[in-house]
Amino acid sequence: MNDEQLVAAIKNGSKQALAQLYKDSYMSIRGYILKNSGNSYDAEDIVQDAVIVIWEKIHHNQLELKAKLSTLVFAISRNLWLKRLNKLGKQTGMDGIISENLTVKDDAFATENRQIVMQMMENLGANCKDILTFFYFDALDMNTIAQKLNYNNADTAKAKKYQCFKQLQQLVLNTYHKKDLI
Repeated sequence: MNDEQLVAAIKNGSKQALAQLYKDSYMSIRGYILKNSGNSYDAEDIVQDAVIVIWEKIHHNQLELKAKLSTLVFAISRNLWLKRLNKLGKQTGMDGIISENLTVKDDAFATENRQIVMQMMENLGANCKDILTFFYFDALDMNTIAQKLNYNNADTAKAKKYQCFKQLQQLVLNTYHKKDLI
């Protein structure tokens, strides 16, 4: 089933459609959670919670598909997992995980969102676009980025990347409603 058919089936009460959504989403979310301090049981729990969120959105006519359904399930799962980690004290803040520990290649949904991110990055200056591309898309280390962009050292590059990431994050938050991201 395509996304529209899956949503229609869920709206009509199909348990098979919900099971299909769970099955289609599980492996990518499991991989993400295993890479970020979790285990298989955590993954099962988080995917279940995400599918329930999707079900609730569908039944309250609040679901707007601006991206693939799998992307939405992954984003919801990711947010639920980050909230759980934060609650358990396993991380110091979402920015740390998002900007420092993950590269775009690590995120299962990133390839689907690459065009959206690149479009948002067009609104940044050339310098910010370069540093974020080097770090997130090309997976270059800070020393290499500092050399390429003629920064004094890796710490300067890291500080600039953080500023640019914050600008990009603000652009995303200004463009998308928070409820679309959770």
